[in-house]
Amino acid sequence: MKNYQTSQIRNLGVVAHGGAGKTSLVEALLFNTGILSRMGRVEDGTTTSDYHPEEISRQITVHTSIVPCEINGVKVNLLDTPGFSDFIGEVKGALRVSDSAMFVVSAVDGVEVQHEIIWDLADEANLPRIVFINKMDRENADFNKVLNDLKTKFKANFVPVQIPIGSFNSFTGVVDVINEKAYTGEGKGKETEIPGDLVDDIASYKEQIIEAAAEGDDDLTLKFLEGEELTPDEIKDGLKKSIKSGKAVMVLAGSATKNIGVAQLLDVIVDYLPAPDE
Repeated sequence: MKNYQTSQIRNLGVVAHGGAGKTSLVEALLFNTGILSRMGRVEDGTTTSDYHPEEISRQITVHTSIVPCEINGVKVNLLDTPGFSDFIGEVKGALRVSDSAMFVVSAVDGVEVQHEIIWDLADEANLPRIVFINKMDRENADFNKVLNDLKTKFKANFVPVQIPIGSFNSFTGVVDVINEKAYTGEGKGKETEIPGDLVDDIASYKEQIIEAAAEGDDDLTLKFLEGEELTPDEIKDGLKKSIKSGKAVMVLAGSATKNIGVAQLLDVIVDYLPAPDE
């Protein structure tokens, strides 16, 4: 068995309201790290984390499953938790041993009851959080509506770092706002030009990212207030500190079943979420 330094580990609780696509997202994460040669489906009872007979027959998560994968030498322990209130004890147990939490929210349904309950639990545990807006390929998917929903329901600084290109039938890829790069297609996708209708949004979100990064470090705050530009490394370091302290919550978007935006999500998990020793 490979030995990992503590700094090479991420313990991530994957949480959601039932039906948001959490287990499918875990499946896509495993596929993108090479653990799986093909993605299973909840409907077929072939996903890795829902293996119990009860889970397969009901097509829901009943027990928390710990699913490890590796990317760039970092071991990511994904804790796939139940999304229905009947099994909230499983969620509480998972969050106790997680160093951060990823909230999976449907781009169609937005923030639901279980999201609010689990958010309060994450508050009590002072857990750093990120949000993945899933199902951008579905009819009535609306990234901006869900983003506003998050801001209305929760007291947090939500910072979009990955936004969708289109929605429903026109959903083709995502834009990495931090690095200002667009990707279309499945997996890592093909790098392409940022669509013209998103340029203004990208500029606005990039400004929010820089402000969040500056807020994470006193020296960066001073530099920002004096009108100096932050370097890419300073933005990354400051943003990581803001996430760790709970001053910012990164928001990403994509589709688990289409495997779009998932590879970029992996990079965020490794680069920005804290290791156990942090």
